[in-house]
Amino acid sequence: MNRKLLAALSFVALAGTAAFAGTEAGSGVPGSIHDMTIYGAYGSGDPEVQQGRVCAYCHTPHHAITEGNDYLPLWSHTVTTQTFTPYASATIDANIDPTTMMEGPSKLCMSCHDGSVAVDTHYAFTGGKKLQQDDNLFSTPAVGEKGNLSNDHPIGFIYDDADGGIAKGPETGNPNLEDHVQGKDEWIRNKNATYAGSGLKIADRLWASASQGGKPIMTCATCHDVHNKKNKDKAGSTNYLLLATNEGSALCLSCHIK
Repeated sequence: MNRKLLAALSFVALAGTAAFAGTEAGSGVPGSIHDMTIYGAYGSGDPEVQQGRVCAYCHTPHHAITEGNDYLPLWSHTVTTQTFTPYASATIDANIDPTTMMEGPSKLCMSCHDGSVAVDTHYAFTGGKKLQQDDNLFSTPAVGEKGNLSNDHPIGFIYDDADGGIAKGPETGNPNLEDHVQGKDEWIRNKNATYAGSGLKIADRLWASASQGGKPIMTCATCHDVHNKKNKDKAGSTNYLLLATNEGSALCLSCHIK
């Protein structure tokens, strides 16, 4: 996992340690780094700040956004319209189509994390705090600022060899090097492998891509649990909402055989 991606997804830098109270893994959204109410009153007279409604920055029970993405879970936050440049390298076997790579939850994540939409935008309220701002609220630049994801972990590709993707490695143990196939990667575990320290399978965190005929693709949610319930960050460490701890690179090693 790209360390820049993990650092940017944290995005919190308040004076002292008060902002990190209640951010232990599995403790839920309230008090976590995705609790927008802990960063102060964003808009003058904004009723969601006054009422302390944690969920309202992303979700609404009524009048939800219904257009603009294939995955809109009672969504209240403006969806990014940014065009993205995917990761590219001579070492990657996956094929990533920049026009469809944001299917599923990734586009919703990037509606804050690309810096194009203020994180406190919701309902008819237009917010004013964007992730690229370098002030006492956010200390790190946005992931994918101006649509550039060329130096971040790739997403939007079919994951598993069984589905026409690249991951050809075993669930556990090491690969049989005699099974090498051009364009496949036997050093990436197949989707039935589990995250380190969890019974959760990689397959559980892939998204059925409409453009790929329902085949499962990797998204931001393949590594992160935005609701802070399934994640396994080490107690006492910064909670990056990871599905396996960073200690010993356990998250990386859940997929990559090294």
